[in-house]
This record gives sequence, structure tokens and C-alpha cells, in this order.
Amino acid sequence: MEKDSPRQVERVDTTTTTASQNLKDAVRLGEVKTTKVKNVAFADAIAKDNPKPWSKSMLKLYAIMALVTLNDCGNGFDGTIMSSVNAMDPWHEYFGVGMEGASIGAVFALYSVGNIVACFFVGSACDLYGRRFGMGFGSAFIILGTIIQGCAQNIGTFMTGRFFLGFGVSISVTAAPIYLVEMAYPSWRGATSGLYNVCGWYFGSLVSTWTAYGTGKLTSNWSWRVPILVQAVPGIVVLSLVWLIPESPRWLSSHGKTEQARTTLIKYHGAGNPESAIVKLELEEMQAQINYAAELDRSQKWWDYRMLFNNKENLYRMWTASLVTIFSQFVGGSVITYYMPVILENVGITSSSQQLLLNGINVIFGFVSGVAGSFCVEKFGRRQLFLWGTFLTMLTYIPINVIAAKAHGHVDTGTGYAFIAMIFLYGIFWSFCWTPLQALYPTEVLRNDIRAKGMAAQSFVSGVAGFINTYATPVALQNIGWKTYTIFLLLHGLEWVAMYFFIVETKGRSLEEIDEIFKSSQPVKVSLEKVEVVVEKGNGVTAEVGA
Repeated sequence: MEKDSPRQVERVDTTTTTASQNLKDAVRLGEVKTTKVKNVAFADAIAKDNPKPWSKSMLKLYAIMALVTLNDCGNGFDGTIMSSVNAMDPWHEYFGVGMEGASIGAVFALYSVGNIVACFFVGSACDLYGRRFGMGFGSAFIILGTIIQGCAQNIGTFMTGRFFLGFGVSISVTAAPIYLVEMAYPSWRGATSGLYNVCGWYFGSLVSTWTAYGTGKLTSNWSWRVPILVQAVPGIVVLSLVWLIPESPRWLSSHGKTEQARTTLIKYHGAGNPESAIVKLELEEMQAQINYAAELDRSQKWWDYRMLFNNKENLYRMWTASLVTIFSQFVGGSVITYYMPVILENVGITSSSQQLLLNGINVIFGFVSGVAGSFCVEKFGRRQLFLWGTFLTMLTYIPINVIAAKAHGHVDTGTGYAFIAMIFLYGIFWSFCWTPLQALYPTEVLRNDIRAKGMAAQSFVSGVAGFINTYATPVALQNIGWKTYTIFLLLHGLEWVAMYFFIVETKGRSLEEIDEIFKSSQPVKVSLEKVEVVVEKGNGVTAEVGA
């Protein structure tokens, strides 16, 4: 495809009185507006197309994204269903496993082992066979693992089910966010991809938590079998319908199917207009990136992962993605999610019914906060949300740490309520700032040609970190008690420092334009730079403002 010549953008000299006054008059009359943008070409294309968020093409795109979002339900289900199951006496009596210690840690950690093993296959599978294949294949294993767990007659079978479930979830949650960021409309990528992690995780979490709360009143084994078996429903829906949605245009383009990619982009990004400015820009940038990647490594094989680390640019990408992946496991969110019943018991809240109810309420607060945070991703940017989220959760961890240290298994009613309030507040801050970005950010910073393998590597890192965390946390709670929270508190401080110096801002750029950041010698500084421009709806960027 022949690339159009770039349109020359006039530069307005605001140091002259006449030019400055003319610009002010035009802005006052509503003829134009000035704004600061990260990328002029991107802002120009969006202004020309002036997309409508509730147009027919956008509604179709949202429906596709809703289906893809179901892939993330497995993570939400598992995080809260195992917390709920850990509060159920019938499950502990049937399998002979305690609430704390190495045994329950091993049961929980087998899920992470499945995550790790899947990582060796998912990147190549998504690159060779497409993003839809990854989602369908992963869903099949989610269904299998759920059935094995729900029908288990002994702890060994139950753990086998957890392995297959973790294997399937890892494949699904690697393929799905890749598809979403590649398919999302560029200017709303932050909100739509953020909602993927929030709605997917919390939908699974809410259904599992409140199902468990209802069945928790039963005294039979159906109290835990029913909520576990419900986990298969999203997987069945995805496996049945994923073949009906279009393949990722970036995957199509990278496999020489440029016309199919163009048709998909015109339908969903261009509202059916073949002359859409954003479609032309995306196609041009995709082709340029494919050519650039081919020049970097012409001998790339499906099994070869060296391209993730063979140059400074890709090393920085993997480093920033890994910061998000690792710290999301180790800053204490998972300890609260998985082991909330144990935490509550350690401060004197011992009723199984109370524990399940508080777990359910915590999930509701998190969901509402996460949805609000998703719609703020494009407003505040990724970097600000990461930094403020880490700082605020660190602050709430201080009273959690102090109360746990003074509890010794029992606290008075007022202190107990304060402890619960801090847990809820932690979840609100975490969900608003971190949950929308956990799947979005690592996927954004990885270039198109390394995205699938890079996300597979991130899933491996996440699986290892998750295994260490879910296995070590119950052992630590049993052996060192409240000092476990101190460890997580210190990790918050380490995380904030690392993120301040290394996390780049990806807001306001197409996926291909993010390349400009990593090709520079100062990625963080370049990512924060803005250009002030004059924008006219329908005409795009007409001038840059400056001396």
C-alpha cells in the first residue's frame, strides 16, 4: 500500500500580538480549539473522523469486547471462590486441609503452576493460529479444570483440576487482552481495555462470591461444589461464540492478509468509510512496523524468544511490563483476595457467614471503583494512576499492619470495624488505579510482532510470582503473623520508587506510535512530552502553537 504524503501543519507564532489575538478570537468563537497532545498525527486523524461513541459500528465493537471480556472471568472466579471455599467447613472436613499452612498453600499454588506451564505454548499459538484460537483453546481447558475440581473425590483430583484451570486461564488471559488492545478504537483503548480487566475479573468475582455466600449456608459438599462448577459457564460461552468475531487486524496484517485487516478496520474503526483518516493511519503504521520488525530479525522462528531481549528497546519494554506484572502480585492485593477469611479470623472475626458476607461486600466496592477507574485511564494517564495507586494503598497498609500487630487473635468491636474499613479502602484504591491497567499496560508497551510472546513471558513471570506468593503467604501468616503485612508494606515503597523512574506514559498514542518512546534514549521524559496544537473538527490539526 502506497503511503500518503504527510500534510504540512502550519506553525502559529504566538509571540506576535496579531497571531496570538487571532488565535484567541477563533477559540472564543468556537471555530477552533487548542489542546496539548502526545502525537500530532494521531490527534489529526481523530479530529478528522470525529468518531461517535454510540454509532452502530461502535456498538458492534462493544459487543465483541463484551464477549472477549468473559475470558477474564476465570481469574476473578478463582481469586474469590478459593477465598470463599477457604471459609467453608464442609470443604475443609471433606479434604482434611486447614485454613493456614503449607497444605492450603499447595492447593492454591497449583493454579499458578498451570499458569506457568501454559506460558511455553500460548505465545507461539497466538502468533501462528490467531488470537481467537488462543481464547477458544484456553476456554476448553477452563471447562475441563472446573469439572475436575467440582467433581473431585480427593484432594489430589482437586489439585489436578486446579492445574488444568490455571493452564486454561493463562492461555485465555494472554490471548484476550492482546486481541482487545489490537481491536479497540485507538482513542478509547484505555477505557475499553481497562473495563476488560475490571468487568471480567469482577463479574467472575461477584458471581462466585455471592453464589458461595448462598451455598455457604448448606452443610453438604454442594456448598462448595456448586460455586466451583459455575466457573465453567463463561468458558462455555466463549468457546461457542469466539469463532463468530473477526480476527485481530494486526494479526491479519502481520500474516499478509492486509485486505482483510483493512476491511475489519473500515467496518469497526471507520464506521464503514473507506476514506477514514484513522483507518489510513493505522494501516500505514502497521505496515511500517512490520517492515521495521522484519529488518530487526529476519530469522525469527516460532519457538525463538530471543527477540524479547536482543536489543535495548525490547529489554526496556519487557522491564516495564514485568514491573507491573510482578508488583501486582507482591504488593498485598492477592494476600487480601485469597486469604481474607484468615486475615479476618486473625483479628477475631471467626464466623464463616460473616467472613463470606464481608468478602462479598469487598468485591462490590472493588467493582464499582474499578469501573470508575477505567473511565479515568485516558483522563489521568497510566503513569499517574500507577504512582497514586501504589502510594495510597501503601498508606492504607500502615493501619492494617498496626491493627494486625496488636490483635493477637482478638480486637474490640471498634478496632475490628476500623480494620475492615482499611481492607475495603485498600480494595477501592487498588481497583480504581491498578485493576484497569493490569492487562492493558503490559499489552500496550509490547510491539505488535513481539506482543504474543511478550505476554506469554509476562504470564510466566506472573505465574512464578503468583506461585511464590500464594504458597508462601499462608505459611508466613502461620509462622510470623502480622509481620507478613510489614513485608508487603516495604514492597509498596520499593514498587513506587521503581515505577517513578521507569514507567512510561502511553496515553494519547496509537499502539504503533508508542514505539517512539522506546526508541529514545530517555523513554520516561519523551513519554511525558506534549505539543500544543490547533484542532478543527472535520479538518483535524491545522497548526502547532509555539514560538
